[in-house]
Amino acid sequence: MAALLVCGIGIPASGLIARAEPVDAPEAVASDELDERSSQDNLLRRMTTLGIELTDDLSFPLPEPTFVSIDGVPLAEDDAKQALEKIAGRHGVKRFVRDSVVAPISVNTDSIKNDAGERIGHFIDVAFVVYQSIEQIRKSDALDDFKSDPDSTKPTVEIADADGADELDKNKTRQLTDEELAAAGVELDGKFETLGHLQLPLLGKVVVRGVARARRSIWSADDESAPIILTWLLDSRFAAENPEPDSISNQWRPIERNSVGEKQLGPPHPYAGMGGYVAITPVPGEEQASIVEMRFVIHEPHDWFAGRNLLRSKLPILIQDRVRNLRRELQD
Repeated sequence: MAALLVCGIGIPASGLIARAEPVDAPEAVASDELDERSSQDNLLRRMTTLGIELTDDLSFPLPEPTFVSIDGVPLAEDDAKQALEKIAGRHGVKRFVRDSVVAPISVNTDSIKNDAGERIGHFIDVAFVVYQSIEQIRKSDALDDFKSDPDSTKPTVEIADADGADELDKNKTRQLTDEELAAAGVELDGKFETLGHLQLPLLGKVVVRGVARARRSIWSADDESAPIILTWLLDSRFAAENPEPDSISNQWRPIERNSVGEKQLGPPHPYAGMGGYVAITPVPGEEQASIVEMRFVIHEPHDWFAGRNLLRSKLPILIQDRVRNLRRELQD
């Protein structure tokens, strides 16, 4: 599941999402012990109202989840069925929800443009069905990717598409240390969130590094079959106008070749404008299956691909591959 968080290319989320601790009473939701619904810092609400800032003068609001409100209220079943028919489109609901690794996947990408009509980013909207209930998913290894274990002895999580992948081709993430938090003057909101340093390679051309902030927005401990919404965002508190190459500051660097053809990173540039959410809800009329909805944005500086629209052309194939791998894992 984690490898789907960004562009189908993958931010490994292990080490980013805080565990949901069991609570005894439903009123724990109102006391900020369970998720962020009553928190002063509601990242999901901010993303769907004020939006995610891509540049100093442009923010992009994410659409609200289709099958559950940002307050965690599921959509009425009849309305949910109509929404599912729209998402399934030409495939039809029967094919879209079938228990198959190759069942259809809905992937829509739109360019985000500034007032001058220049493309500065992408909005990606993905929906697909996995044939497990939410309760089963929560207990599976797949959902461990959405949680973190503070007692883990593995400081860094890596994901690579091929054995022996170059270090610059690996997706990496690790939790920030207490020393790094203190140096940045950042206090961790341990009830809902974790902060992790990530490395995200993009199409062998660019590496994005920085601190991702992940929050537990909708997460019921009383009803393990209830919808889940998890949010993440590149944290602006770690922005820098002139990031140092080896720092944890948010930055992007081009992948270049040296005189003997080896990959190396070019100079760092400041970076912001990446985030989104994952919503997991029951398939209407089929409680043993779940629909996963991912919506996120990614800022694309012109210098990444010299104006070529590579992300939009490559993303659907990459996402389809990741979803099929996830379905295989859940079948095992």
